[in-house]
Amino acid sequence: MEEFSNLLNYSVKLVESRLSEVFNELEREAGGVSPHLNNIPFIARDYTLRGGKRIRAFLALVGYWSRTWGSGDVETISKLMAALELLQSYLLVHDDIMDMDELRRGGPTVHAWFRDECLKACTSSNCTHYGVSQAITVGDYLEATAVENLAMLKLPSEAFVKLITTYSKGLRMVAYGQYLDVLYSNLPLARVGENDILLVHKLKTASYTVELPLHLGAIASLKYTDRLLNELSSYAMPAGIAFQLRDDIIGLFGDPRTTGKPSGSDVKGKKKTLLIIKAYELSSSSDKEFLEEVYDELPSERITEEHVERVREIVKSTGSLDYNLKLIDELVSQALREVEKAVEVNREAKEVLTWLLNKLAYREK
Repeated sequence: MEEFSNLLNYSVKLVESRLSEVFNELEREAGGVSPHLNNIPFIARDYTLRGGKRIRAFLALVGYWSRTWGSGDVETISKLMAALELLQSYLLVHDDIMDMDELRRGGPTVHAWFRDECLKACTSSNCTHYGVSQAITVGDYLEATAVENLAMLKLPSEAFVKLITTYSKGLRMVAYGQYLDVLYSNLPLARVGENDILLVHKLKTASYTVELPLHLGAIASLKYTDRLLNELSSYAMPAGIAFQLRDDIIGLFGDPRTTGKPSGSDVKGKKKTLLIIKAYELSSSSDKEFLEEVYDELPSERITEEHVERVREIVKSTGSLDYNLKLIDELVSQALREVEKAVEVNREAKEVLTWLLNKLAYREK
């Protein structure tokens, strides 16, 4: 397993080297336009490079090598890997705004950083709105830079069209998932079911975090076939849902010093995870009333640590936590079966995907 950890470390160094080059160029570009623009590339760089597992970049590399291991041009794939990390930052910047989060990867979210800069400089009478406005701009800036890196791949026209249409559809799937996620956060608990939550996980995590990078990498290799892409999808869907279920468990029970996110932020954001939906379904009448109070009635700012702790207790006592853990096991088994029976995915890629599946589905942070 050490060789796979070394490969992941190599992938991280490769993509972060490329990202540093990208941000250096952005700093030169912004500085040449106006001295007032320096904050854009500064916070974009800080936010992107301060942390993150770089799993999407790694999966793009695995996808690139999924037909013929170790082949192709590393310079080419590094641009695709960087594009995926820039896309991830773009989505997270906007996600932080929607979730009203103040902390990401151990530092301030972009809207919080701009708000605080505004307060220090006294440049606006409404620094909260200023922060959100500038963060939206930075998110758009990051996505534009992601597309630029895709354009640098210099693929044959047919493959390039396939790459861009796959990227665009993947981004639309995320938008559908995000829309539903926000919608369900604002619906009463009784109106949201398990299938609703699993669809969000399929759209926001499985299709974007796992399937899209694997597909883009395979397409960039110019060795892709429809069968190869379908085999990668058969692995990606259960694997991605398992990853998200684990992420939700960490979000509710994890230590903020380890996770880099505020404790109980999903509860305070009224995020309807499967942990909550199943707990509501299985709970007693008094616990149902409490969950309805927290998720349907209380304003987010009035949800306290005591509320969060009781939610944790209900999730455990109802068996919801155990249900989620069992479902993760079932999804992992499904993904393993799919990758094992794949015909066009090479042996090395199968081994890496198996290792990564177990690493992420059973991680602690």
